[in-house]
Amino acid sequence: MTPPSIEQLASRVEDYLRAEGIALTMGGEPTFIPAQPDSPEWTTAAMGEEKLGYARRMTAELIREIYPGALAMQVFGKWYPGEPLPRWNCMLLHRKSGGPLWPETERLLLDDVAGRNPAAAAEALMQTVAGQLELRDYVVPAYDPERADQAVGWVLPLDYVEGKWVSASWPFSVKQPLTLFMGDSPVGLRIPLGDLPEDAMRTALTVEVRHGALEVFIPPLDWVGFQALIEFFHQTIGGSTFRDLVFCGYAPTAAGDALLKFGLAADPGVLEVNLPPADTWVEYDRHLRYAARAAAAVGLEQTKRQLNGAIHGTGGGAHLAFGGPSAAANPFLLEPKRIVSLLRYWQHHPALSYLFTGQYVGPGSQAPRVDEGPMHGLYELEVACEGIQAMPHRPDGELLDQFYRNLLTDSSGNTHRTEICFDKFCNPAAPNGRWGIIELRAFETFPEVGIMSLLGLFVRTILARLFKAPYTGPLQRFGAALHDTYFLPAFLWEDVQTICADLAAHGFPFQAEWLAPVLEFRCPSVGQLTLPGGALDVRQAFESFPLMAEESQGASTVRVVDNSSDRLQLTLSGPELLQQGRLLVNGVEVPFECVNGQMICGVRYKCASAYPALHPHVPIQSPLLFEWVDLHSGQTLSAARYHFWNPHAPVYQGRPRNAEEARQRRIERWQPAPERIDQLPQVIPPKLSPEFRYTLDLRRQSPMQEAGSNSRQPEPQMRG
Repeated sequence: MTPPSIEQLASRVEDYLRAEGIALTMGGEPTFIPAQPDSPEWTTAAMGEEKLGYARRMTAELIREIYPGALAMQVFGKWYPGEPLPRWNCMLLHRKSGGPLWPETERLLLDDVAGRNPAAAAEALMQTVAGQLELRDYVVPAYDPERADQAVGWVLPLDYVEGKWVSASWPFSVKQPLTLFMGDSPVGLRIPLGDLPEDAMRTALTVEVRHGALEVFIPPLDWVGFQALIEFFHQTIGGSTFRDLVFCGYAPTAAGDALLKFGLAADPGVLEVNLPPADTWVEYDRHLRYAARAAAAVGLEQTKRQLNGAIHGTGGGAHLAFGGPSAAANPFLLEPKRIVSLLRYWQHHPALSYLFTGQYVGPGSQAPRVDEGPMHGLYELEVACEGIQAMPHRPDGELLDQFYRNLLTDSSGNTHRTEICFDKFCNPAAPNGRWGIIELRAFETFPEVGIMSLLGLFVRTILARLFKAPYTGPLQRFGAALHDTYFLPAFLWEDVQTICADLAAHGFPFQAEWLAPVLEFRCPSVGQLTLPGGALDVRQAFESFPLMAEESQGASTVRVVDNSSDRLQLTLSGPELLQQGRLLVNGVEVPFECVNGQMICGVRYKCASAYPALHPHVPIQSPLLFEWVDLHSGQTLSAARYHFWNPHAPVYQGRPRNAEEARQRRIERWQPAPERIDQLPQVIPPKLSPEFRYTLDLRRQSPMQEAGSNSRQPEPQMRG
């Protein structure tokens, strides 16, 4: 039987959901970076002027190429401890019907250049607007604490009531001026609302000139009032000289399906794109491709070229989100047992946790599994799942939040930094916590947008299978075997094949080979050694960075991770090779195990120096010396070195400028070692551990370090 195409499989999934009346929406959060992401805003900081410029230009590209007549607006999100301002979000608002929301894109400032407005333009625009609304008597000048002699902005208390614009007097005067809070955020975010009487109007339109841009702060409005205000502005300034406008403030509420929204958000080290919710995978695929095309047009990329030539995702993730069009139609709220099925299935299949995320996983990562947290976590989750399954009535969203919020966390209790995140499901404590969204965070970016889209289809197919036949298997106790086995690509690929066979058995024949490029990108071959009668393949595996103890940095307490170790998978081309020879790595004999007919072993080693770090007594073990030794003569027949870092110098002169330069750096890190041929190396027996059947940990072996090896000092990776 001919297997289906990707499009045919997608149609089969959508046909099933439609026939069952299941409205499953999906979205995503791909992230992007420039080619040389080395300034603070592209490493650890969330916000920066360059990043804001990219966000504005990308928004302009989406408007120009895809959504003409959309409005670009800068809204503000969470305010995190230690950050000076709430994080901005450049939002594209596209009215699906009824004509353009903002026809004059050329009037907007959509770059990181300074605008061309003098300070007086703010008062001129406010007086024009208030005059047209017949509300001039309510306009209030606003002053910075350190500039009491000159207004920095203009404030108009404003609300939209029963189709009319209304205002109210605020108790400020020449003697008691409106003095803003200190800060660098828009006037609309710095108004001292606490100084107003309890019954005073607390929404206001503000206008100011900042960096030459004419910033208009939109107050909180529903969709009807928001449209009316934007249309009023368009009519009011049409034919005027007002230019370089930046609309900011509050996006509309209660817009429903009438409004399509793209969000380009400031996030640590990356620009994050919040895709609009899609009803089908085809729609999701379209949104994702639009975002990637716009990002490429302004010079942003989906991967990061590491100094040593390795290619990774951006580091900011490409999370997937699933939910429903409304609370009443949300498939997880309608049938909470579906959540139990999802949790059980994900826990049973570590490939869903590791293969699609970044190179470094485990408890210290951005998306740890539930069984990588506190030891009691898995047991308590089992109790919770059984409790939901046994309930005689359907639990509401807030009760489900109580079930999961304290279990699905990282080891510090962070509810956002977890593989399956319920922060936005039905969390009454968060302003954006009631969206009915389950976020899957163990997904990273890939070089090809088609691969990222395919992963969205893969997960959607799994959910359709779980809706069709709930998964009821008890949670698996992997223990130490979880990392020992599933950090190696051979076992991850075996798990992918198991998942695909399960999907096919339930009527959704997703082909495992479609995901082969994922394996090749995440776990590329870093070198091959030709052996008499065969070959050795050395492939990148996954690694876990242990969390270090808390440290105080100013007013903050942080934890860093020890990123000084790396892991590889060694694979012999055939088991018969071990009848003639054996493999040494840094003098230690490699204890191969047979896995589905292949001889495999993982190697964990100290690749770099770091502080703080575990095991300061262990020297840097790169380069790794691989020697194939004849069993009878004891002589080395083949040999090569693998350098984690620059084999020619202690440092690199900047990141690779392009993909070809990155490829050359990767190639030169694998070097033949002909001088070792015919040598009689000392064989060190491997020191094994009952926790690790498939992994040789060189950090525990007797030290054997070649002279002249290079090292590096990595930047500590911080956890807030």
